[in-house]
Amino acid sequence: MPPPQVSLIITSYNQQEYLREAIESAIDQTVAAFEIIVADDHSTKDGSIETIREYAARYPGLVRGLFQEKNVGIPKNRNSALRMVRGDYVAILDGDDRLLPEFIERHGVALTANPQAHVSYSNRYDINQRGEQRSHDRDPQPSGDVLAYVARGRKAILRSMVAKYDLVKAAGFLDENHYHYDGFILTLRLARLTPFVYLPDPLMEKREHAGGTSKGISFSEKERCFQDILAEVMRVTRELPEKDKRAIRKEWLAKISKLSVKARMEDGNWPGAWMEVARQLVSDPRRIKESLKMVRDILFRAGHT
Repeated sequence: MPPPQVSLIITSYNQQEYLREAIESAIDQTVAAFEIIVADDHSTKDGSIETIREYAARYPGLVRGLFQEKNVGIPKNRNSALRMVRGDYVAILDGDDRLLPEFIERHGVALTANPQAHVSYSNRYDINQRGEQRSHDRDPQPSGDVLAYVARGRKAILRSMVAKYDLVKAAGFLDENHYHYDGFILTLRLARLTPFVYLPDPLMEKREHAGGTSKGISFSEKERCFQDILAEVMRVTRELPEKDKRAIRKEWLAKISKLSVKARMEDGNWPGAWMEVARQLVSDPRRIKESLKMVRDILFRAGHT
């Protein structure tokens, strides 16, 4: 089996201070990328577009730029780049990420050694706002049939993942209806189509930002997002055993319940927050510790308004 030809997609939006590092990390691989597509979502606050054009001119045939005429958002920008892919595998990273030099080589070896698996994913380093680095996964994650595992809410796989392009296409690319969690939905759909293989060593670096798109939304909006995700999760996992589906649904309902309490606190609806905690405790008395923590949160927030 020949090694996979990996196309790398880098999405960009006013990230010039990091973008050059992202592109350099994609170029500086021990096994060369088949192509590097840098998709800019109409940057206007810095020189991102000029940087992309500079690299495209310096590395013709390897680096290609895609420039949106207006800001279209992350999923649509990613999809525009995906439609340009010519390799048989693809990886997607953001303009402030960095690949470690063996990213393509190690993923290629894993996929070649596991021909039944058409998606590989790895551990990664998370870099906080102080520049401190830590490994994201403390323990090895599963390989093989990972649908139930992903469906329980295992996010943050997309940017350490290499996936067969035909399957990404079959999965419908990134779902633009799940704006804040498009990567999770794609991972979920891929997990239904193919086994995964996990690489325990960190092979990329992801920066953590307090103002990330999914972190900057209100609790009410996040609650609605999670309700939509639950509907899609149950659709995708409909062929799993009933025991697995019950466990998956229970975990998502617990996440949604927490968000429901936080949403009511966010709105200053203290009676509603108390009622939601009481409802959760009645529905599952085993969650007493979690309910007490929410009670403390309500008392703290109410006392500081």
